[in-house]
Amino acid sequence: MPRFGPPETLARLCAEGAHADSVELKALLATAAGPAAEALTGRPSPTWSERRTYLIDTDALDLLRAGVEIRLRRRARGRYDLAVSAQRTGTTSAGSTPRSVRIELDVVPGAVWQDLEIRRDVEAGAAAHVIGGGLDPWELLSPPQRSWALRGGHDVVDDARLKELAVHGPLVVHRVKVSAQVGLRRADLEHFRFPSGRELVELSTHCGPQEVTATAAAFEALIDEREIAVARWYRTKTALWKDEFGA
Repeated sequence: MPRFGPPETLARLCAEGAHADSVELKALLATAAGPAAEALTGRPSPTWSERRTYLIDTDALDLLRAGVEIRLRRRARGRYDLAVSAQRTGTTSAGSTPRSVRIELDVVPGAVWQDLEIRRDVEAGAAAHVIGGGLDPWELLSPPQRSWALRGGHDVVDDARLKELAVHGPLVVHRVKVSAQVGLRRADLEHFRFPSGRELVELSTHCGPQEVTATAAAFEALIDEREIAVARWYRTKTALWKDEFGA
């Protein structure tokens, strides 16, 4: 049985998800990060790049509870971006959304959902001030991001909560690019370490909605050819953030 579902299910996902801007196929691995990286790249001790992601929320995680996640990310070469995202179950169109919202289908073994996100680059100095406590996090949000943070989730958030936002983290992310193969543009292996020390190892790839069936087959072939063990379950990073703070 294919990990991402039989061909007819993937074909239906292609049709129902045609409104999406992109699709991310991903699986958690049971193989440790080091051996997985060597198997997937074919290189001993491949070089990992590092990123750091900070969760922006109240101490009580009011936004996560309402279905909204704000992430401040330090990318390569000291660049930063800020994303406000909300999730929807299934693949059908979420209806009317702001023009600045980008829609991605997240496909994992046994589940699919939509991630509706407003992202923008932020100035490195301002991001550093927020992380260091010298600037209130809500000041980084653009007007569309503030509106989406309040109303994008399954519950409406009181705008007073934005003045209570704090920085949580970091989630340390190490990434290795996996060489493309037939049917795949590129795949990424990522090792996530949460503040508590919890870890996840994830392999992912992106494609367009019309390419899901072929990309899933190529992705699964990569996993099988390199003898990578896939975890029996999938837990989102959002769920682990909630666990980190007892939400």
